[in-house]
This record gives sequence, C-alpha cells and structure tokens, in this order.
Amino acid sequence: MEDRIFNTKDKDSNDWILRYKRPSQKILSKAELAYRTAYSDAFRRGLLLNSEVEDVMKKRGLWGSEKEVEAQKMRDEIAKVEEQLKDPELTNEQGKLVCEKLAGLRAELISHNRMLTSVTDNTAESVANEERNQFLTSECVFDNKTGIRVYKDVENFKDRLEEQATTDSYRETVIGSLEVFMGKALPSDLTDEYAENKWLKDRGLDEAEESAAEVVEEKTA
Repeated sequence: MEDRIFNTKDKDSNDWILRYKRPSQKILSKAELAYRTAYSDAFRRGLLLNSEVEDVMKKRGLWGSEKEVEAQKMRDEIAKVEEQLKDPELTNEQGKLVCEKLAGLRAELISHNRMLTSVTDNTAESVANEERNQFLTSECVFDNKTGIRVYKDVENFKDRLEEQATTDSYRETVIGSLEVFMGKALPSDLTDEYAENKWLKDRGLDEAEESAAEVVEEKTA
C-alpha cells in the first residue's frame, strides 16, 4: 500500500506537505511494545477493559439492552435510507433531501451512543492504542520535500500536540492503519465514505455547493 501524502500547516501557519511512510516490521514491533507497556500501566491503574464496559454501564443504569435495541433500529434506518440513493431515477432535489435525512439520522445515532463511546474511548485498550499510534506517528511522518522526519521521538510528538501538523499527522497514522486492516485506500476525511457524500460527489453536487458558498462569501466580503 502506498504512503499517505497530506497537506497541513507548520507552527507558523505556513503550508506544509508531509508524508506518512508505511512502517517497517521493526517499527511495528516497537509500536506493539509501546501498546503492551501502556496497556499494563492502564490495567494497574484500574482502567476498564473493553469486555467490562457493557456490564459496568448496565449496573450503573447508563446503558442496557433497550438502548442497544434503539441504536440498532437507528442503524437499520440509516441502511434503509441509504438504499434510496441507489435509485438511478432519483432527481438531484430528491437525492439532496435523502442526503439531508441521512445526515440527521447519523447525528442522532452519534448523540444516542455518546455515553457509551465516552467510556469505550477511555478503556485500557483505547489508551494503549493511542500510545501505539503516537509512537507510529513520531516514527513514520516525514517532510515530503526534505525527507527529514518531523518528530525526533514520541516525547517530541507529545510536546507538540497543540500544532495542527501534529493533529493531522496523528489522523493520517490512524487512517493508514485502518487502510491496512480494511485492505483499501481511504480518504483523509472518513465521512467521504458515507453513502450520502459519495452520492453528492457522483452527481457533482458537492462541488456545486462549495462554489455557491464561495460566491456568497465573496459578495459578503
């Protein structure tokens, strides 16, 4: 799989092109060690394991079978509405209404799952996975022009978390790992994979909406 080249900003807000280079087996082994070390530390500190989350939340009345049933109904409704976009006779206006409905349904699902995700994002596994991704970012992101590594080490990466380039580099690392897992190339904005966004792009409506927004911005400037 190819390296990921992406645009970002340096600490002075200048345009900067970086490259996420696919990690070697040696780097992957070190990243796995970083994961295991962080996992052990998180476990000793008493962080929940993924397998414990559902039971703990049920006991506290924060999540249960009823909420999971509701979430599944929302996912089923999203899948049902997505099918409507496969109709070749759908007009642009009709399709945009379907896309708006899908966006609303996704927002509802995210809101519904927020309590669950707020916990699952802070388990021993998630903390360890973040440490692994930070290590990979520090080792695998390079200046695309000079070929120089952007971060000296993982501590240097953590010292620069406020920089846009660091946020963007971490995102590209996570997506790079996801590409390997899924076996296909992915965009920097994963929402591009949503059925409604693909449909708008196929119809050329995403560009049309951007152009209209630019016109409005120019007139109001």
